[in-house]
Amino acid sequence: MRNPRDLVILAAGRLPQGRYGGSLAGVGALPLGVSAVEGLLADPALPRPGNLIWGMARSHTQGMNPARTLALKVGLPSDTPAFTINMACGSSLQALILAAQRLGAGATAPILAGGSEAMSDTPHLVPGLRWGFRLGHRQLPDVMFQDGLRCPVTGLLMGETIERLAVKRGVTRLEADAWAAESHHRAARADFLAEQLPHPDLHHNESIRPEITPEALARLAPAFDPRGQITAGNASALSDGAAALLLARREQAGEAPALARVLGWSEAGVDPLDMGEAPVPAVQRLLTAHGLTVADIDLWELNEAFSAQLLVCQRQLGLPEDRLNVAGGGVALGHPIGATGARIVATLVHQLRRRGGGLGVATLGIGGGLGLALLLETE
Repeated sequence: MRNPRDLVILAAGRLPQGRYGGSLAGVGALPLGVSAVEGLLADPALPRPGNLIWGMARSHTQGMNPARTLALKVGLPSDTPAFTINMACGSSLQALILAAQRLGAGATAPILAGGSEAMSDTPHLVPGLRWGFRLGHRQLPDVMFQDGLRCPVTGLLMGETIERLAVKRGVTRLEADAWAAESHHRAARADFLAEQLPHPDLHHNESIRPEITPEALARLAPAFDPRGQITAGNASALSDGAAALLLARREQAGEAPALARVLGWSEAGVDPLDMGEAPVPAVQRLLTAHGLTVADIDLWELNEAFSAQLLVCQRQLGLPEDRLNVAGGGVALGHPIGATGARIVATLVHQLRRRGGGLGVATLGIGGGLGLALLLETE
């Protein structure tokens, strides 16, 4: 039975994802967000949002509170509240969760949630310049590393934590490379038409390589440890992108049909050294709270920050490969940090609908040892 207070997704889409230094380089995270939101709200049947919650993990140079600028640039009224979230990889999924919580608590209008990231445009910093330099050399910290890829708690790059986790959980280089190749092949075969929003500079997902093979990946040198297994080929591609979703209570939808119903969400924390397996307790809590098992879920979207990390989670949870990242994942499509949570939800919604509907879970691990998971059902 459809309840007027059901939390529903009325629209879900994302831009084509550009490779690092590719077609979207130089555009900027805020303009990417503008393109995504304008594309999403182009449907006149959709009700107008009364609030905007936006994820962005690398907001340097994008101005104060980019969400507010975004709301105004897409033509929302000046009385529309908006705020920006930085939860690293979980930024835009947390934005969606917060939107759902506010709607459940009585928000009077639909809420737009999503995220954008321009990894190609992250700047270098010049610490100390404000008060002047005298003698000696100075460093130019890379925001990509300083505020994104390096854990401030452990001091390790994300890839270094996955090297440790792969050894701990027994995932091999051969297995990671095989999954990476499969991710590219699935993405190359996938139909993204329903979820993809237009951008004038890019019409396809720029990082997908349908010709890639495990044998070719095996020739790549390890990126973090000469004896390790993480390479540029079995890690997520650095990329630029944006994704957006419109959430509402069913009673606020007007004539717009609901794509999916949001049933619940969960959060979890683990030791920062085990960041990559944080989706495991998040998913377990989510399923337990709803009286479900892995077998009840029709499709899974688990962000591929690294192939080895995905395999660690997949094996601990017992996820069937034929229901997991059926359209490829971050290794092939890219992982624009602040946009990825919304991207995997958009993909999940539309891939479920292509297959006749059902239950889906979107989940990801977050630097610092956090995990998020979301349960939805397509209409």
